[in-house]
Amino acid sequence: MFQQINDNFKQGTQEYIQQLESHLNSKTLQQQEARDPLVGQLQHLVDSFQSTVDQLTSTLLSSIRSDVQHQLHIVVGSLQEFILTQVQKVVKVEVGHAMKEQQAAVTSSIMQAMRSAAGTPVPSAHLDFQSQQTQILQHLQQGHINQAFQQALTASDLNLVLYVCETVDIQQVFGQNSCPLTQPVLLSLIQQLSSDLGTRTELKLSYLDDAVMNLDHGDPITRDHMGAMLNQLRLKLVQFLQVEPHHVLSKKARRLLMILQGLVTPGMS
Repeated sequence: MFQQINDNFKQGTQEYIQQLESHLNSKTLQQQEARDPLVGQLQHLVDSFQSTVDQLTSTLLSSIRSDVQHQLHIVVGSLQEFILTQVQKVVKVEVGHAMKEQQAAVTSSIMQAMRSAAGTPVPSAHLDFQSQQTQILQHLQQGHINQAFQQALTASDLNLVLYVCETVDIQQVFGQNSCPLTQPVLLSLIQQLSSDLGTRTELKLSYLDDAVMNLDHGDPITRDHMGAMLNQLRLKLVQFLQVEPHHVLSKKARRLLMILQGLVTPGMS
């Protein structure tokens, strides 16, 4: 009887174990079936995230590359503009120095020519303005027009030069068959009157116009210095017209500029 009970117990135990295994297998299968879609969804999300990351990385790199190229373009452009500006400044300064040196040399040469051509010594720098005026007036009263201009010009005082121009009748200077002014005096007069065309413009242009027309191209002194003097006058006229394009005397200035362009050739210096 005990043997039968033992056999029945074993058989019951085995059946229970089989049922338990079957139940566990069923549960495992159900869990696996429930898990597989979730794993698939997770894998899809991972793949989608990776694709988004790759796309963002590509877009970001492209944006960074484009921005870097744009910034480089701006920097290079600014650098080129800066270099060009600096080069222009240096060239302008160097050209200015060269022109001043040339002008000083020409002025010195013309002054020396005037003193050499003078019949009597010309008193100038050591006299005050009023004394200069007195002597200039005496020259004019005596009909010594060239000496009057020469004294004013050698004093290197534009106010004295303008004083002579105002005092003497311009027809006495340029209205005669033979101009009483020597070529060095004419060259110096052109140089000093052209220094500032923004003031006393009418008086200066009137004298400059006639002085240019009375230059003797065959005179050795004129031939040596005329190019520099006329080119200086041309540049001053251009500057004047740029600053005062609607000046009442702009037409007269342009007419003189056209005359100079016909007289100043590239070979003249």
